[in-house]
Amino acid sequence: MTEVTASKRDWSLFFAGALIFISGLVVLFWPGLSLVVITQIAGILLLVGGIFDIIWYVRLRNTALTTGWALVNAICSIILGLMFLLHPIVTASVIPFLAGVFVAAYGIMAVVAAFSMRGRGSGWGLMLVNGIVSILCGFMFAFMPESFAIFLGIFLMMRGATMCVYGLTSPGTVDLM
Repeated sequence: MTEVTASKRDWSLFFAGALIFISGLVVLFWPGLSLVVITQIAGILLLVGGIFDIIWYVRLRNTALTTGWALVNAICSIILGLMFLLHPIVTASVIPFLAGVFVAAYGIMAVVAAFSMRGRGSGWGLMLVNGIVSILCGFMFAFMPESFAIFLGIFLMMRGATMCVYGLTSPGTVDLM
């Protein structure tokens, strides 16, 4: 057995997560922001988060307990972020429904990834909670669009917190066969 040790944390993932978490707080405390502004903020942060998720996946795919679902999640975040940025006015009118579909799909992928990680590491519980909260937020986006800002804030806070935890814990010691 070979032991690989990463001596430093993944601060880029942590700080991207912190920014997403803070944006969730902003959306929760100031829900009166126009949907176009929320769309642009969420678009930037989802794009940045997706890019950092891809970097995290590429850097740690051979040493950490990552799955292909992590890469799919990153790609979905980038696509959603680009849609928000390239078409803010159109997206603002349909954002609750569109975001609901993407966030629920993300949640389903997170739940599947959590169960696939279950026997291989300790991060599966956080991934499972993240997935369940995301599914619930996704359904609330679609079925209660008037409460969109509240559920967007909750989703962004959960997503950011998850990224922060993974940024602080994922590069630990891993045994390789």
